[in-house]
Amino acid sequence: MALDRERLEDLLCERLCANVRVHRRDDDVLMLESPFAFPDGDRYPVYLSETAAGGVKLSDRGHTLMHVGYEHDVDAFYDGARASLREQIVRECGIEEEEGVFSIEVSPERVADALFGFGQALTKIHDLTFLSRDRVASTFYEDLRFLLFTMVDEESVDTDYIPADVPKGDNYPVDYRLRGRDGGPVFLYGVPSRDKARLTTIMLSHFLLHGLAFESVIVFADQQEIPRLDVARLTNVAGTAVASLDAATDLRRKLDRLAA
Repeated sequence: MALDRERLEDLLCERLCANVRVHRRDDDVLMLESPFAFPDGDRYPVYLSETAAGGVKLSDRGHTLMHVGYEHDVDAFYDGARASLREQIVRECGIEEEEGVFSIEVSPERVADALFGFGQALTKIHDLTFLSRDRVASTFYEDLRFLLFTMVDEESVDTDYIPADVPKGDNYPVDYRLRGRDGGPVFLYGVPSRDKARLTTIMLSHFLLHGLAFESVIVFADQQEIPRLDVARLTNVAGTAVASLDAATDLRRKLDRLAA
């Protein structure tokens, strides 16, 4: 049976219109509720204002980067690969950026088209939070292992070590246990993500709570990618840390001081 084109158009218009609303806020600002949403379900707020030339300005008023900042370091968007890609998105999508606020100006007749283009641009910018995350997670531990065994004798290292002197040690495995210069253990953890940072904080806190004597070394995949609060909590209980695998010289210096 042939599709009813006009019926489909009516349904699409009906559903799309249901997902787009313009609200006037208490401060008399118009806010457009769009069909675009962040991964946590929050809709993109798009604010509307009149330009001096009689057009319409769509702006996120900094909400996109503010939302990113809930779980990520926004400074990373202005450094390295993410900075270059952010600038490319802004340029290719024809939007403007000023002090973390993204916007676009169009004629009133083009607001509908601009909304979808603007929404796609904000989605691309938010998705920079995922840049290289999968790649880092999949290769980081392999790269860490290779680097570690260029610095210490593999036979002197216990991998996935289970501490025997703390309750429920099976629940608190250590990535690598090295022999310390003072005769005690040195626990080394690889931390490629926020979740691993939090897990490592819990494990080290458990060891300290039960009086286990040890030194610890944290190796981040990229410390800038971990929310600052999580880094602060981890470094409060950890002995020493290096910001990334690129800091191989610093890691070697710290291992030379701690490990036998």
